[in-house]
Amino acid sequence: MQALASVEDPELGVSIVDLGLVRHVEVTSDRVQVTIAMTTPTCPLGGLIAETARAAIEGSLAPGKAVTVTLDRSFHWTPDLATPQVRDRFTGSTSVSLADRLRTAVSGLLGSQ
Repeated sequence: MQALASVEDPELGVSIVDLGLVRHVEVTSDRVQVTIAMTTPTCPLGGLIAETARAAIEGSLAPGKAVTVTLDRSFHWTPDLATPQVRDRFTGSTSVSLADRLRTAVSGLLGSQ
């Protein structure tokens, strides 16, 4: 989890751990398997985030462990999964919710309005 905490969602600049995107971690003597979700199922950065997570985990381990990071695009993420500090960062004293900010960020990324 410490290695995954260094992986940020590039659009939000927030750790995937703090966003609550890490859904499952299994560590055995010879492998690490991680499942992560995205803030939206169609996130175009999912592959990049998964690869960054894999590299972060590999960089924290002794050589020889296989690392697999899988994207679960069927998981429905909500802002409630984020840490309180992350929710506060995005909601603060304004009335714009984290979900609204995420929709805006994703729309900007996809070129939607």
